[in-house]
Amino acid sequence: MDEKVDSDSKLALIGCRATNSEISYGCCEYDIAVLGNNGLDLGNKITYLRSSTLEFLNFPNYSHHDISLFNMIELESKATYHLLKSPRSIPKLDVKSMFIAGGKKKVVDSLFRVSKNTNKTELNSALNLKIATYDLIEGILLISKTRPMPIHELNQLRQLEIHKDFINEAIQACIECLGIERATRTIMNRSIKAMKEILKERYDIELLSSKIQFLLEHGLLADCYYYIGKLVCKHLEDKDHAFQINYHKLNTIALDLTSDYEYINKMSELLKLCCKKILKN
Repeated sequence: MDEKVDSDSKLALIGCRATNSEISYGCCEYDIAVLGNNGLDLGNKITYLRSSTLEFLNFPNYSHHDISLFNMIELESKATYHLLKSPRSIPKLDVKSMFIAGGKKKVVDSLFRVSKNTNKTELNSALNLKIATYDLIEGILLISKTRPMPIHELNQLRQLEIHKDFINEAIQACIECLGIERATRTIMNRSIKAMKEILKERYDIELLSSKIQFLLEHGLLADCYYYIGKLVCKHLEDKDHAFQINYHKLNTIALDLTSDYEYINKMSELLKLCCKKILKN
């Protein structure tokens, strides 16, 4: 692995393997952040080392206030790749402020997205609702000082200690908006095929597919349903309206979208109310 790394780059373990190895699944890769510029274009690539999967991720202009790097563990040297025993520390007050600010931003994103659903017959209103829901969940986790990790997010929600009614109400609204109760193998088999077509150009599609297969094999149907939706929504959220409409049928299958516009409008109003309550507190 030495020859692959530029001498000006630093490496650090991030993700669930660094933050909380106890929640990692057997399918989880080791996320290696490439900190700083690297002339060999190492980042955003996957490699295999014995029985482990390593994914290198570029952070050319990294900051220790980047939530993605929270609790990162720097590699001691490129010769041995030992992990430093302690992650780089950030003052607790700064961490709290960083997470709350990041969480509020995601809640604002959610509110902005769901506010687009002013037309009951808008073709992609169901998609807007799902994307807004995932944004709100990220916001709730961050405000709760929990770094969202896509494959673990539903489990992270389950483990939150909720002391405020409006947060609990928001979580329940999100679960209803996502339609988690529809997590059956039949629906997910259809969703997986559509997802693979939508994400076929991604360099990590095989890794993502292996994670989905792991969840299915271990009977984690709700988590699998959530994860598929998360992946597709993340891919679509920055696409323009024309792109979303062109792939409407595939998106509908992948995300198990409803066409009940009355229901969509009702849940959109509920989600907006939840966002506003969180932003006021």
